Amino acid sequence: MTSRSEYFLKLPEVQSKEMPILDVAFQVRTAQTEDASLLAQLMINAYCGTIDYDGETFDDALSEVNAFLAGERGGSPWVDLSFLAFDNSDLVGACLIGEWKDRQSPIIAYLMTNANWKNRGVGRQLLSLGLKALIEKGFKEARAVITDGNKSSESVFLKFGFQKVKISQTSNAA
Repeated sequence: MTSRSEYFLKLPEVQSKEMPILDVAFQVRTAQTEDASLLAQLMINAYCGTIDYDGETFDDALSEVNAFLAGERGGSPWVDLSFLAFDNSDLVGACLIGEWKDRQSPIIAYLMTNANWKNRGVGRQLLSLGLKALIEKGFKEARAVITDGNKSSESVFLKFGFQKVKISQTSNAA
């Protein structure tokens, strides 16, 4: 069993904070259901060698992405509020946002960065865009679930003001 913690953010509080502006050049667009294969490749690349990797294959990752995009992970995906970063045609990061029905709240379901682009602000920029989009849509809160010990993810979310609220036991999944 992998221990994961739930994080909570009051969006009006982040609205008053300065969102990061990066000097990294990449193109950003909203996600599309047709991006499933690219997202699965990114998922494997981003998670391989980290605390979130449990030997998943591309097919495992593709199944996970397709399940998210089909609304089979606890709520509908909100691709129009989800952002992808590209370096030319290479997907280098993604912030996928959806509905968490059980909490009646938006959830940052996945924040992934290509291994070659980690520690360059891609995740922060994409999370910033996602939170801005949620604020513009009138949402008052956002949530995330992060594997305990994933210091990189914890750091990014804490910088935006997310607070750890609950620990739950879940199984390893792609």
